[in-house]
Amino acid sequence: MKVEKINNNKVKITLTFEELEKRDINIKDIEKNSEIAKELFVDLIEESNIDEEFEFNDSQLLIEASSDNNNLFVVTITKVDNLPDIRKYSLLDKKIKSTKRINSQINTYKVDSYIYSFKSIDNILSLCEDAKKEQLFFGKNSLYKYKDMYFIIFANSSIKNKKFLKTFVFLSEYCEDYYSYDMLCSAIKEKSKLIISNNALQSLSKL
Repeated sequence: MKVEKINNNKVKITLTFEELEKRDINIKDIEKNSEIAKELFVDLIEESNIDEEFEFNDSQLLIEASSDNNNLFVVTITKVDNLPDIRKYSLLDKKIKSTKRINSQINTYKVDSYIYSFKSIDNILSLCEDAKKEQLFFGKNSLYKYKDMYFIIFANSSIKNKKFLKTFVFLSEYCEDYYSYDMLCSAIKEKSKLIISNNALQSLSKL
């Protein structure tokens, strides 16, 4: 098992399929049975001592699992603060939020993060102003506000467009963080205020 700290809020845990087999677990088990997934994720958190690293307090954890054709199983755990309460969408206890994303193969092009958080509207406006020079592809996207945070949520059709790869690199420089969790998306849409629907960045770029 390999534990890699991505940043102060995100950790990636990588296991081989052989390590999963030693736990009497396979990918199909995880994909079909949420209880097996729950127990595995809780065990990984305890074994990797992530709870000591992060100081959870009242933070929420978003967990994304994926597999690839290199016989590796990857679990990404993100500590999230100041976001809508998504506990009622959770499959896991102990404030662990889980979205299973089991992939059978790796594509040459792939961006699956469709939720982007910003600390202020000024950051979004700066993004839009600089994006004019790059003629970036945005596709369908909406702007939401929750307390002091802003969120841009893209349609799945937008992030699947190959032109979005350049947009993703650009967005990652301006946003606070980015996510690909369906449960988080549902929580934001339910708890947040919709500011601009469908063409948010395009509209703001005209200001």
